[in-house]
This record gives sequence, C-alpha cells and structure tokens, in this order.
Amino acid sequence: MSEKIMRGWIMSAWKKEDADRQIITLQKRFIGILCILSVAFFIGWISAPSRLTLFIPPDIQNGATIKAGSIPDPLIYSFAYEVWQEINYWPGETGDDYQKNIQIYWSYLTPKFKAELLEDYNDLKTTGQIQRIRYLQGLSGAAYDSINVKKLSNDTWEVDLKMRLTEFKNNQAVKDVEIIYPIKVTRINTSAQNNPYGLALAGFVSEPQRQKTYI
Repeated sequence: MSEKIMRGWIMSAWKKEDADRQIITLQKRFIGILCILSVAFFIGWISAPSRLTLFIPPDIQNGATIKAGSIPDPLIYSFAYEVWQEINYWPGETGDDYQKNIQIYWSYLTPKFKAELLEDYNDLKTTGQIQRIRYLQGLSGAAYDSINVKKLSNDTWEVDLKMRLTEFKNNQAVKDVEIIYPIKVTRINTSAQNNPYGLALAGFVSEPQRQKTYI
C-alpha cells in the first residue's frame, strides 16, 4: 500500500513539475513579446520628431501656437508665388525655357497641371509666342495679404497672385500687362527630398484676369 502511495506521490509531483515548467515557458514567451514591443515603441518614440513636420509662420515676435501639419497662409502664398514666378522666368529667346522650367519644377505641380502647362507651351510654340524673354514680378505693394489666400477645403487653397508679366522680343517689349492669377494649391503625399513643402500647384481656380495693359 505504501508503495502505491509513493508512486502516486511521485506521479503527482512530476505532473506538477511539468505544469510549472509549462507556466514558466509561457511566462518567458510573454516577457519576450513585451520586450520586443517595448523596443519597437521606444524606436518609434525616438524617431517621431524626425517624421514630424512643423511649418513656422514668418512672424513669431509675439509667440505662436503651432499645430503639427498645419500650414500657415503666408507660407502657402510664398510657395505659390515663387514656383509660379520661376516657371515663367524665360531668360533667353531660345524657346525652350518654358518647357525646361516645367520639367525642373515638376515635383511642385500636380500631374494634371503639368500636362496643361505643356499643352500651353505647345500652343505658344505653334503661334510663335515662345521665343521670347519673359519676366513675372509681383506688383509694387502687392505683398502677402490674408485676403489673397482662401481655404477651399482641408488640403486645398486658392492663392490670388497679383503680378506683372513682361515679354521681350529682339530687345523690344512686346507684352506688358498686370494679371491676377487665381492659383489652386493642394497638399500632396510625395517624397520630402523632391518636395519638402508637401504642396503643389494644381491649376487655376478660374481664368487669370488681366487688370491693366501697358503694351
């Protein structure tokens, strides 16, 4: 009888040891999973600032409350102004400056607007209006004003650029006009290396309006 009791006790002890071993194994696995998750969370926390985009407004003398991802209107205006000015800068009469500029600033244009500008280039080439020197400047006193930037949606704005367009042919002025360009600016998902602003010109909200004609 004592032998049976002894065997029963030994079997019970083995079963308990096996159960304890299984519990310990599960605990080790659980601890391992927690360690992996902790490392992943730590890496994400450390790298978060490098993936965070903040747009600083031009005037912060009185302080500024900045929301991550929020783009100030002055930056949207200056973006539209500079890109549009550069696209319309033709320093020579070779006839290919317009097309070159479209290709250079392609990452700041939506595919649709790029196609429209290339079509405009071909139209000007056909009508003999491409081999010219062109300058596009902002009007005197027409710097950024809050009324010139209108929010159309969460990621789309209208920027009204008041500019003076001047063209020369054989050192003679052949066009000199003041125009308002109602340009649409939109937020896009693109490589920060190609486009650090995350913005693009998307076309015209309406047809550009000629305000004054000198030539």
